[in-house]
Amino acid sequence: MRNLPNIEKSGFRHCQYVGYGGGKVWLIRRTNSTYGNWIARDQNDAAPWNPIYAFRLSEMSEKLSKLSTK
Repeated sequence: MRNLPNIEKSGFRHCQYVGYGGGKVWLIRRTNSTYGNWIARDQNDAAPWNPIYAFRLSEMSEKLSKLSTK
C-alpha cells in the first residue's frame, strides 16, 4: 500500500482500513458495488446511509481529505 496520510490498516479487522477526515473516523472495506471498489462509513454514525465510495484507496484518501477542508 502506498503512503496515504489519512488511511491506515486496521489493527482489529483483517482486510479493512481506518480513515480520518472531517473530524471523524471512517471504516473502509472492499465492496463489489457499481459505485466503487471501496466503501467508507462513519464509525460512530448509527445511520449508515451516508457512505463514501471510491474505486481506489488513493481516491478515497483524497475524498476524506476534502472533508477536512470544509
